[in-house]
Amino acid sequence: MRQVEGKVEILRKKNLGRTPVPIDGKRVLIVKLRYIGDTLSIIPVIDNIKRNAKGAEIDVMVNKGTEEVLIHQPGIARLWPYDRHAAKRSALGSITYHVQLLRQLRGRRYDVVMDFTHGDRASFLCYLTGSPFRISYLNSSRLAKTLMNHFISAEASEMHIVDYQLEALKPFGMNHFRRKIDLHIPAPVQEKVDRLLGGKGVSAGLKVAIHPGARGTLRQWPPERFAEIARRLQSENGADILLVGGPSESALVESVEQGLRSPALFKSTQLGLLEMACLFSRCRIFVGNDSAPAHLAAAAGCPTLTLFGPTFPKMWQPLSDRGEVIFKNVDCCGCRQEECIRPGRSCMQMIEVEEVWAKVLNMLS
Repeated sequence: MRQVEGKVEILRKKNLGRTPVPIDGKRVLIVKLRYIGDTLSIIPVIDNIKRNAKGAEIDVMVNKGTEEVLIHQPGIARLWPYDRHAAKRSALGSITYHVQLLRQLRGRRYDVVMDFTHGDRASFLCYLTGSPFRISYLNSSRLAKTLMNHFISAEASEMHIVDYQLEALKPFGMNHFRRKIDLHIPAPVQEKVDRLLGGKGVSAGLKVAIHPGARGTLRQWPPERFAEIARRLQSENGADILLVGGPSESALVESVEQGLRSPALFKSTQLGLLEMACLFSRCRIFVGNDSAPAHLAAAAGCPTLTLFGPTFPKMWQPLSDRGEVIFKNVDCCGCRQEECIRPGRSCMQMIEVEEVWAKVLNMLS
């Protein structure tokens, strides 16, 4: 066991010696089988390897449906979308899918594999790549401790997820990191978004994006409160409102628009991920729940006001130097319940309209 930078240590089953392990010219696979915001969070890992490891070749595996945010990112040699539906279709279908996938992965002959998923499935895939150097975290699953062979000990609850993941690069001699999530949005996407806005995308005027949805109702602020914020922005600030959501959030978006003083300048639940990020880049501020669009807005350079419920912003808030959060740190925060144990007074319901309005005005001033 060797101490690295005071608070982080790498525990290993094989002795790596006292000097950093070089990965210049090595082939590296990064695995993160989670959600859209999680996929965005590995961009700094990719960028820092590319900046510090000369000639390193970086492949990335993420869940299918999240890969769009990485398609145009520089520094990625090959992108592997992991198809969860194909993997679970049937016993035979799962075996067939994984055999074909692993044959291709093993053909890449990875020197290093890094798993940022914290799940058994990802650990199993990493192990079967045949890579001799497989990195995970000490707080990963029991199976990961068997299948992986080098472990990083870091306190996830004490740092942002981006910093937590960058700690895995320290054994390779990297200690000074660039934390920014540089999301590349190609020109055709920007042109399409400006057409969708009817030429108003780059025009003057206050534009505010609002996303009322989230993954799970416990993370959603009441839609009528979003409508109240939007209505005030229209009445008192002359703002144009842009309402966005995912394909399953049409009713939620409609309910917010019904409470507006006038129709939204733009409304959609069918945007691609990069289109949504580009849309946010045309806005003065984003207001929404702790969900993927908030992370897309921050990555696109839009100031964000994110409302947090049962998740901790210290680790998960959108990475931005122009971001604000509102968070009620109730004693049951961190729960994974489907139904709140505080009916009528959930952590999201505790966030008042006046509190959000004050933050919005401060960010616009």
